[in-house]
Amino acid sequence: MQKTIFWRILLAGAIFFALLPGPAAPAAAQTKLASPANIVINTGQTLTGFTALQRGSNTPAWLADRYSNATFKARTKVSGVGAVRIPGGSWSNMYGWLSCENRVYKQGKAYQCGGEGEDWSSWITRPTDFINFLKATGKSGMYVVNVNATAQESAAIVAFFNAKTTDTTLIGVDRNGQDWKTAGHWARLRAAHGNPEPFYIKYWEFGNEVYGGKPSTGGSQCQPWGWEESWTCDGSAYINGNAGHDGYKAVRAAMKAVDPSILVGVSGLEYPADYNNWGNELVQAAGKYMDFYAIHPYAYWDLPPNTAAGWAQALAKPRQIWPANKARIRNAFKTYAGGRIVPILATEYNLVGSHDQDFDRMMTRAGNMLFIAESIGQAARNGYRSANQWDLSNGCAPTTGSCYDLLLADKNFARSPQYFAFVLWGRFGNKMLASTSSAATSVLSVYAGRTISGQFSLLAINKTGNPVSANIRLKNGSLIKSALVDVAQSTSLISTVITFNGKTTFKNDLSDAPPKKVTVNKVTMSYTFAPYSVTLLRLRP
Repeated sequence: MQKTIFWRILLAGAIFFALLPGPAAPAAAQTKLASPANIVINTGQTLTGFTALQRGSNTPAWLADRYSNATFKARTKVSGVGAVRIPGGSWSNMYGWLSCENRVYKQGKAYQCGGEGEDWSSWITRPTDFINFLKATGKSGMYVVNVNATAQESAAIVAFFNAKTTDTTLIGVDRNGQDWKTAGHWARLRAAHGNPEPFYIKYWEFGNEVYGGKPSTGGSQCQPWGWEESWTCDGSAYINGNAGHDGYKAVRAAMKAVDPSILVGVSGLEYPADYNNWGNELVQAAGKYMDFYAIHPYAYWDLPPNTAAGWAQALAKPRQIWPANKARIRNAFKTYAGGRIVPILATEYNLVGSHDQDFDRMMTRAGNMLFIAESIGQAARNGYRSANQWDLSNGCAPTTGSCYDLLLADKNFARSPQYFAFVLWGRFGNKMLASTSSAATSVLSVYAGRTISGQFSLLAINKTGNPVSANIRLKNGSLIKSALVDVAQSTSLISTVITFNGKTTFKNDLSDAPPKKVTVNKVTMSYTFAPYSVTLLRLRP
């Protein structure tokens, strides 16, 4: 979705906004279980791998020099976020990487550092700054290529990140007469700016929400409310290009000539027939060879009311939209690409598509921690290759005070409730296992896993205002000897305060809020999940 309000204010120099007082708390959900839930972890049935991509986020270029902030780096490092998509939403279609890297403004060129008539070159986050931040925090990167750039400029940014300084692969001259030299030339620029070794990026997306182009830039097929600076809203043209622009086919070929191991995806839609049949046209034109299909499944544009009933609706949403979106996209490939299966990447998502629509600041509240936790679980369980929350740090909307941020850019990188969903999923493990639970998912959602060290894990989301008791066992009948327990909880769905492992204030590395160790020595472990909580149990058999 469009993220323009904050960056226009940022360019004007006003970036700090305080959250407004919250509304009165809705009544707590009173759903109770008549007896303890029975939860069984099927230790022998792996549903899917669980990777860093499935607990991803985004981070934008408008944060500028904040990427060198020690607090930001330290809190990102332990956040549980695995992969970070750059250079940031709609700005990706206005980000001339070379001009930004060299702090040089090229007026009128696709590779200028800024939007139309705007010069960001003196302050914006450079590709080098992203590399330094990702290296310091231990995160992998995903990159959105400027859809308005030439195929050769796109190939050169692949070389900047991925190539060795000795790489003689010729990139060549683009349609505008710009010579993009060799892959090694751009690797040597990276080295000159402090990073001699490649910083490998595997996943590359061709443009951000290209279907949402403005009529002034994308032509008559664009919607009157378009928001993106993209050259087309025609799905076939986006794939094939035209007399004045390179399409996905040409860009992908040029990028993969520099590094054949990368994957280049298209800017798709979860409703393929929307925006003048955009998604179906992509699949028909490129479905035989596209590397992945990217979507942005924000749950709402108009949020439900900030009441107990409204939050119950919102917390049920992840179990509805993730499988439904997958089914529609798979059907499009069945119809237009002979049933070929390609990875689906959800490269942006959150509770609402615009923080300007979040009048009750629901994204800043404990309810959104539960929503994000459930979304990560559902994205993984339904086989999405990635799920990238929007976003790691962004800035709050001046009109509503709502914030997408895991780490609040306007509050000295204070942790939002959403942050703790990532902390817990970051400790979950690398496999998602089958499990059963007698609890209704409107009360308690559970996800079972296996850690790298061989422990079993259970992540549970209590969506109610009551404790939920459960009996937990392993299907293979093994004795559970001990458990580590991490708990993030709140007193209400609308609270902005989270208690993590019994504390509400923490060191940057969370070392002062360690998990609790519990001795069990039983086949069945009894445990009570706190109200409005996300709990991670790591079980040692």
